[in-house]
Amino acid sequence: MPTTLEELKEKLTKIKAAGFIKTHRKNDTGIGKTLEDLLGIKENNLQTPDVGDIELKAKRIDSASMLTIATKSPNPRGINKVLFLEYKYPDKEGYMNLHSTVYGSRENPQSFKVIFEDEKLILKNKLNIDAYWSISIFNDVLKAKSDQILLVFAESRGEKKSVNEEFHYIEAYLLSSLNMDKFKSAIENDKLKIDIRIGVYRSGKKKGQYHDHGTAFRINKRDFLELFNKFEQII
Repeated sequence: MPTTLEELKEKLTKIKAAGFIKTHRKNDTGIGKTLEDLLGIKENNLQTPDVGDIELKAKRIDSASMLTIATKSPNPRGINKVLFLEYKYPDKEGYMNLHSTVYGSRENPQSFKVIFEDEKLILKNKLNIDAYWSISIFNDVLKAKSDQILLVFAESRGEKKSVNEEFHYIEAYLLSSLNMDKFKSAIENDKLKIDIRIGVYRSGKKKGQYHDHGTAFRINKRDFLELFNKFEQII
């Protein structure tokens, strides 16, 4: 395990040069577990005398450098199905969908918009269906449990979340001091967008039945880094 910042940089540089590496675990945790193994650490924290406690986080870079920082349906439980039933529409093939990108600055075609009220992010809509996210859900993806976050970005290929997914760890940053005002501003200025992705199964025994693909919070890599008061690229 690296014990200084310079050793950490050297290790990450070698990992980057190795190219795509097969995941060591399937599902979402594979990207972090694989990196931990490559760095030789048993848990997601490491310590260096010249930096202090560092919490390790790894994120996939999607197309156009977009990051999915969280996937979380709104509360109360089951409300996405209510939204689907009220706002669904047919696609070109006749299947019912609710694919909706939601912004903080304006209403979208489904009349959706998000606003902050009382530590909640509320999904406003013309039917006044009660749907919201607690701000606390972002703690795991935005707040460090230690002094700093080591955030490593990786390209991925193969079937996501499967044993065949591969990662190429390409950039790493040291982050500290999350600024929640910047986080709220990112939503209000449409830098952080919310993608509601609901449809129906198109084949198999469940064909035509409700299928929630997940509600994703997505942001550009650069805008994500700027949610923190301090960030430094180390590879």
